[in-house]
Amino acid sequence: MKRRALMMAVAVVGAVLVFGCGGDLGKVMTTNAEVKDKIMGTIAANSDLAGQMVDKLLGGDTTRTLVLDHLMGNGGAVQEIMARMAKDPTMVDGILNVAVQDSSMHNHVMTLLKGMQMVGKK
Repeated sequence: MKRRALMMAVAVVGAVLVFGCGGDLGKVMTTNAEVKDKIMGTIAANSDLAGQMVDKLLGGDTTRTLVLDHLMGNGGAVQEIMARMAKDPTMVDGILNVAVQDSSMHNHVMTLLKGMQMVGKK
């Protein structure tokens, strides 16, 4: 697996050197599917590079919105986020605090809490 990642990294570096000297790498990525796939595959296969890319994407308002829209469209990812948040009391407190800022959601949260209280008394 590491050998494959190394080979992909070498291919990407080669592409950067070849296309870097002869043109704009960004343009090459948008016009050459093979180069794009190699670069994106290398980033995806390397957790350090992937983390840096996520940080970069989350750093801008437009790209952050894009990432969150894609994330929220992935049911499995959303379930995993909710499961992680549900295990952290600080996150549960935070989401409830944000939710009750809206008056209609405040009423919904209070109804849920009252329902839990009634079930707990039985």
